[in-house]
Amino acid sequence: MEFTITIVAKTNTNTSCARQTNLAQYVRSNRGTDLVYYEGNTYTPNEKLREGQKSRDWKCSMYHKAKCRARLVTRITSQGDLIHVTSCRHTHQSMYMLQQQDSMDGLARNPLCTAIRQVKQEQSK
Repeated sequence: MEFTITIVAKTNTNTSCARQTNLAQYVRSNRGTDLVYYEGNTYTPNEKLREGQKSRDWKCSMYHKAKCRARLVTRITSQGDLIHVTSCRHTHQSMYMLQQQDSMDGLARNPLCTAIRQVKQEQSK
């Protein structure tokens, strides 16, 4: 199943947050945690998803280990899933190496993640 994701960046963040990238995906770790894979990094949810919740806050998976402050918010809409990048500054190197056109290769190198659904992205105008 494919969904459309629009990348939106706040005006006061680094403009590199708003660039279009290959893919964003929802993945699940071997421990069963839902993750967002985006631009070579994974993000974990800040809290459990409640029934009827339309948006979800995510923090970089390296939050504790590298004190990373990168954050994003996903929101479910009738047009597809939206990603709002609230902070794109990572304190570490990308967790996974990305291929030029296919980030699934980079994701496949991580034995702890399995793809749930692939998501196409469009840049917001």
